[in-house]
Amino acid sequence: MDDATAGLTELLNYSTDMNTSMNSVVPSIAAALLGIALIFVVWALATKKQNARTYLIAWVVCVIFTITFII
Repeated sequence: MDDATAGLTELLNYSTDMNTSMNSVVPSIAAALLGIALIFVVWALATKKQNARTYLIAWVVCVIFTITFII
């Protein structure tokens, strides 16, 4: 029984460390992806592509989703 408790405690410590490290990395990745996507949105708006406004609306929705759920 002590071996199982020790193993579960070790697993809990590992998962807590992993969760902490992932929570610090995910906002940076989301910001980078939104920045790259913004380049394409601005390019579409500047060249007056057919769906440029749709791209802009989709980008704004992604920003709202990111702020609400990820950061």
